[in-house]
Amino acid sequence: MSLANRTIEMMFDTARVDAGARAAPLTGHSLPPDFTYDFEGRTHPAEDVLERTATDALLIMKDGRIVYEKYLNRAAADTHFISYSMAKTFNSIMLGFAIRDGAVRSVADPLIKYVPELKGSAYDGTTLRDLLRMRSGTDWNDNFFVPGPAKDINEQAFIRNEARYVSAAAWPMRKSRPGTAFNYNTVDAALIGLVIERATGKPISRYMSERLWRPAGMQSYAFYVLDGPPGVGREFTGGGFNAVLRDYGRVGQLMLNEGMANGQRLLDPAWIRESTADSDPATSARPGLGYGYFWWTLKGTRAYVAIGGEGQFLFVDPDTRTVIVKLSHAAVGPGSEKITDESLAFFRAASAWKAEGGR
Repeated sequence: MSLANRTIEMMFDTARVDAGARAAPLTGHSLPPDFTYDFEGRTHPAEDVLERTATDALLIMKDGRIVYEKYLNRAAADTHFISYSMAKTFNSIMLGFAIRDGAVRSVADPLIKYVPELKGSAYDGTTLRDLLRMRSGTDWNDNFFVPGPAKDINEQAFIRNEARYVSAAAWPMRKSRPGTAFNYNTVDAALIGLVIERATGKPISRYMSERLWRPAGMQSYAFYVLDGPPGVGREFTGGGFNAVLRDYGRVGQLMLNEGMANGQRLLDPAWIRESTADSDPATSARPGLGYGYFWWTLKGTRAYVAIGGEGQFLFVDPDTRTVIVKLSHAAVGPGSEKITDESLAFFRAASAWKAEGGR
């Protein structure tokens, strides 16, 4: 799976997110990771995490400076890694741009304001905030490894190219009142991508290039997987975004700096704070984790993390001024939760690491 996660352009039609002519510099250099992390009752040297969690690339930044950078399994600085569900988090970021630009009025807007064809469906009555919090109220099982609608739409969209992924929004029934129950749902995220496209009048790949990738000074193009041939398929914003390691790090730094990047104010600080706050502290989608607007939050801290399948992570801790990107080829299924738990234990320890000499 390691090679598959970084050869997506060879397997699917894609839409590029163009970078500008000049990359914003990243300073610093790798230091010996002289810290340990604890997991399941054992203390591990920091670099144990590389092999134990099937890591292909790891970047740690403190105060905007690189203090650790490692590529494994023949990955390199120009390797484009698929983000899987971290792509959902990019929808949260891009909706912040759409609101800042006045294309979207508010997260309180009803979904059908932008997608009127869903009037009368299970999504009627759902707000953008409900979607961002994975609380649409629709009856959907996101596991596409078992028979069901999630498997069906993945096959139709990405194997046979017969349907657009977001068309599955017309399928589910209502399970609970919108805004009440958390249910992880890739269709919810894809609908936010559609809202951004409809509101701005641009494919999200072009809008991202104009508002984020070029102004922030990314070093390389990014790209989205399309759910059909060019001119027919749409960007799969629920899991098809790809970029190089350092550019994921630059996105994390944008969040850490409350919307500042490359000497410019790109996003409103209020949106950064709102989108990364635990949306319901009284409940937890998973032990130790809460949920914001497509960001996972770490209970008891101000840290937050984007998580994608097979071990993709973008971790931000405002208290220690730390950004971590970890790109992997970990197993899916029952073993994936253990990989996530060990990675989060490592992130907490790396966040506390003083990285002497890196400043």
